[in-house]
Amino acid sequence: MMDNRYALLFIRGERPIMDDKFDIMRHPNVGGTADGKAGIYRHGAVTKSTASLAFAEGIDLSKLPKIKLPEGMSYTLFSEEDLEELFNNEEEKSQ
Repeated sequence: MMDNRYALLFIRGERPIMDDKFDIMRHPNVGGTADGKAGIYRHGAVTKSTASLAFAEGIDLSKLPKIKLPEGMSYTLFSEEDLEELFNNEEEKSQ
């Protein structure tokens, strides 16, 4: 039986290698991981989603149908300046 402090590495076309295991808790960057003090990384999480609306000239907005939102759902329209200010504030908080 092999000692638990060793690891076997198999690389196709090469002979197997037995070496000491690496203690990841001693790595200098472990603090940036979930095992260290950092938060959990969410791959593909949407942090800055925006949508834009553009209306063709001559459309009477009062004749457009009203959108019925599901109960508890709402939306807020921001100008480009408002969004830029919000994003800048979020970036300052995260740093």
